[in-house]
Amino acid sequence: MLSKLTLALAGALTVLPQFVYAADAARCVDVSVPQRAVEAQKGKWIELTPEQWQFLRGIYAMNPLTPPGLPYGDKAALAEVDENSGGLVFFIDGDRACTPMAAPKALLALLDDVATAKISHEGSGL
Repeated sequence: MLSKLTLALAGALTVLPQFVYAADAARCVDVSVPQRAVEAQKGKWIELTPEQWQFLRGIYAMNPLTPPGLPYGDKAALAEVDENSGGLVFFIDGDRACTPMAAPKALLALLDDVATAKISHEGSGL
């Protein structure tokens, strides 16, 4: 089920065409649009580290729910609200928030590991 945040951000991305850059294949809006939506939900807007951004680019590229290829931008931010155990990642391109991607709870745990350089190997290896 979609959270209020996802619905609000999806609405912002589709209902506000004046913020969409028609020349881009990805949907981008002024970064203040999703930031305000997160603030209205009393949520958190978290700037991610360069390592987390690189990790998420790979996740995005392999995610069957996202367009083919790599996302726009050179950094990323995570939007979280209390009512949702997951979040929404925005790839940031200058002053634009682009290509939102759902981030389930399990992915958020991996993001924490990337941020702290925690390496854990599951299974027995080769």
